[in-house]
Amino acid sequence: MKSTTVIFDLFGTLVDDFVSAVGQMHVELAEILAVPYEPFMELWRQTTEMRTIGAFETVEANIEYVCAAMGACASPEQIRKATEIRLRYIRLALRPKPDALPTLRELKNCGHRRGLISNCTIEIPIVWQDTAFVHLIESPVFSCREHLKKPAPRIYELACERLGVEPEDCLYIADGENHELAGAAEVGLHPVLIRTSSEGTRGELHQEAKDWQGPAIGGLAEVLQLVRS
Repeated sequence: MKSTTVIFDLFGTLVDDFVSAVGQMHVELAEILAVPYEPFMELWRQTTEMRTIGAFETVEANIEYVCAAMGACASPEQIRKATEIRLRYIRLALRPKPDALPTLRELKNCGHRRGLISNCTIEIPIVWQDTAFVHLIESPVFSCREHLKKPAPRIYELACERLGVEPEDCLYIADGENHELAGAAEVGLHPVLIRTSSEGTRGELHQEAKDWQGPAIGGLAEVLQLVRS
């Protein structure tokens, strides 16, 4: 399984899942937009798939869409403040796990290519340049920018193409959400499950992680052992 390239998942892998802070964020969004919380949450959840595959090119467009669906007329100032709230929480969510940056730096120092594939909404590429990952991940691939998401084979192929490597030379490290490990294997990458306390955050593993019979690690530092073995 020795590989020259490591491609990572983002949430649940390099950073914790984005579940724990979401509730308070939505409360603040509903409050600033002056809309009832429950109907807002129902419609916001309904846009999850749309957001992940890039239906909204801006945070504002997503918020305006939900408000319009509710029959709410939010002012430009309300939209601006709601966008600021959303981006603030996203920045907090992108704090690296303790072993993420040391692992990425060591991979870089040893000459290993480093990629990323994330099923995510438009906020992630918007704030990416402000994160600690920007100089350590060479070619991030965001589903909202590519208009497709894991486990679609093409998104893994894009990551390899942009790194200039063949799939068989790549490890894919992820927590098993969206059946991403099987998707990586289908394209020819070598998938490795990372088993961490953040899996699911609600105390449950993703289904693929529960059933996984392939290689697994307990933390990101173990990636260094994989590339050296």
